[in-house]
Amino acid sequence: MPATATKEPAPFDIGALASSWVRSLRARNLSANTTRIYSRAVGELRTYLLEYTPDPDVPGARPAPAELEGEEGIHREHIEGYISDLMKRTSPGNAHQHFRSLKTFFNWCVDEEEMDRSPMRTMKAPALPDVEVPIIPDDSLKKLLSVCKGKTFEDRRDTAIIMMFLDTGARLSELTERLQAALDLDVMVLHVLGKGNRERPAPFGRASAVAMDRYLRAASKHIGRGLEPTDPLWFSTRRKDALTIWGVGTMIERRCKEAGIPHIHPHQFRHTFAHLWKVHRGDEDALMRIMGWRSRQMLSRYGASAGEERARAQHRELSPGDRLK
Repeated sequence: MPATATKEPAPFDIGALASSWVRSLRARNLSANTTRIYSRAVGELRTYLLEYTPDPDVPGARPAPAELEGEEGIHREHIEGYISDLMKRTSPGNAHQHFRSLKTFFNWCVDEEEMDRSPMRTMKAPALPDVEVPIIPDDSLKKLLSVCKGKTFEDRRDTAIIMMFLDTGARLSELTERLQAALDLDVMVLHVLGKGNRERPAPFGRASAVAMDRYLRAASKHIGRGLEPTDPLWFSTRRKDALTIWGVGTMIERRCKEAGIPHIHPHQFRHTFAHLWKVHRGDEDALMRIMGWRSRQMLSRYGASAGEERARAQHRELSPGDRLK
């Protein structure tokens, strides 16, 4: 009789553990954005492991994990393959973020006694290249705001969003996922929820306050009633419900095309804010408070954007050769 082919065991599915982990993250009251980032990382790892095939050109390459740990479990080799794949498909920054998320996940598995040891215990995070985030030029900002001029609900809303991005230095999730109660127009402060679920006041100026006031009046007409503290800060155009992070990003992309300028990522506003603060010799401790930073290393990281421009400007003021004349 012919020999019976050995059936390969089904790949281990980490889906149930991932769901438990996400529930634990919510129980810790982490921000919605942090939970979303963690959840996406472990979800994409799950897909990778379920579809995993060993490299035929690598002798002794491990097969897909058939269990959580042990000889046939999830090993460092699997995680390294996943991170390498991410580096090729996306970017070192995205791979670095997934690495940190997955390390947290496997540490949780150990804490919950689902595993004896994390497969990532000796792994090092992928190195991040020094990449300067481009600062948004003044002429691009003016063009962007010019295409939002008008009296429609969308024009009022989009102007207010762009002004608040530029004037507060807030992250995309911090500015978007807010209720009306978070805004104080009289004091000119938006209370945002940053990393680590820490709330902080993000001040803004008079021009932004005017833009917000115009938007709020347009929003009240848009939904057909007065605004309540529990209403979302930003409303969508068609469904008149909360504008999502995706919706804000899509809006900025569309407005950039209308203005005929290169695409602007929302995070560029944050770097631009930090750059302009430094250009005008703003206090660094105040900048840390506004941006929600606890480490002074962030000053250097964000200060790298357009740092050469600031250095040239200061050299023009302090040039030793010019001072001798």
